[in-house]
Amino acid sequence: MSTRKPKVLFFSTTSYEEPIQDSINKKFEILETLATIKIFAYRSKKSEKNVSSSIFHLFKRPKNRFIRYTKTALITFVLARKHFSRADIVVVQDPILSFFVLLSIKSISKKPKVVIESHGDFIETITLEKNLIFPNLYRFLLKTLATYTLKRADCIRVISSSTKEQVEIFTKTKPIIQFPAWIDLKNFLNADYKPEANTVLFLGSISERKNPMLILRSLTYLKQNRPFQLTIIGPHINWTYLNSMNEYIANNRLDNYVTIKNTVEQEEVIDYLSRSSMLILPSKSEGLGRVILEAQAVGCPVLVSDAGGMKDFVDNTKTGFIFKSDDVVDLSEKIQTALNDTELMNDVSILGKKSLLEYNNSNNFINGYKEVFNKLNN
Repeated sequence: MSTRKPKVLFFSTTSYEEPIQDSINKKFEILETLATIKIFAYRSKKSEKNVSSSIFHLFKRPKNRFIRYTKTALITFVLARKHFSRADIVVVQDPILSFFVLLSIKSISKKPKVVIESHGDFIETITLEKNLIFPNLYRFLLKTLATYTLKRADCIRVISSSTKEQVEIFTKTKPIIQFPAWIDLKNFLNADYKPEANTVLFLGSISERKNPMLILRSLTYLKQNRPFQLTIIGPHINWTYLNSMNEYIANNRLDNYVTIKNTVEQEEVIDYLSRSSMLILPSKSEGLGRVILEAQAVGCPVLVSDAGGMKDFVDNTKTGFIFKSDDVVDLSEKIQTALNDTELMNDVSILGKKSLLEYNNSNNFINGYKEVFNKLNN
């Protein structure tokens, strides 16, 4: 195995703010102890030039999805190609984006090794978040692309048991390494948890995939016996879904029980977590759900569906609660049990944070990439 640091290019459609946030800088500074890093991605908006220890190549992100796909292809085939040829390893964010990268490097004489990452359900996510006219056509195209890319990867990185299971549908012969995504929990761990009684919080995009409507249905189910105050916070990415939620709230007279807000800054997220009895994440599809870790870091008990990788970080009734996906009766029973048992909630708060601290101190992220780079840097 080579002792030289590999040259690693991270290629993604992630949008970074400039100046680069401290937590993001910290992530790549850690990775720079293992490799010489370069990052190709988008910027969330036009901003001042950032000075960073890592080398960021950020492009303006188009709002229109078709234009964004076209620009990503242009970046891959033209602007980034010479950088691919100089890299030892290219790490690509997802199996679909990897298609462009693999085509771009196909004719390069000294090809870099390709690591394909899966951070979530790369087949169903878009159909659950957007109102697509031909969802089955999208599924067919995505499956075709994933079949092509995953079978040509040198290594695959997944973040949870569910993302691993999905990748294994497409290939069983490629090395798969599992470790969670980067998350800086310092500010969350320093929060003072003082929950207000019967307050429930949802953090996530307003979409069918995240499924906040299920909590509204549960509130209707429990309103007479165990009412609670529900705050829903997240980007309004699907206006049809948001309008259906507002109609449901009006038709079921939930106006006095529900507050819906758009995206808020991290400080406000921490404040809401610090004041909430519990966080509920009822997603139909989820790679891992970083808000679970953020809530546990604060000390806020979590209640999650058994879909996707969320259950990887929740031991039912010990470090959190788990309910059957899309089952309003089971969700309602779990909410009622939790809110009625102050002692249980206190125990879950303490043990959940303890478990999170043990994970946070285990260096899973850096050790995971170390294993990936060592495997490919021969």
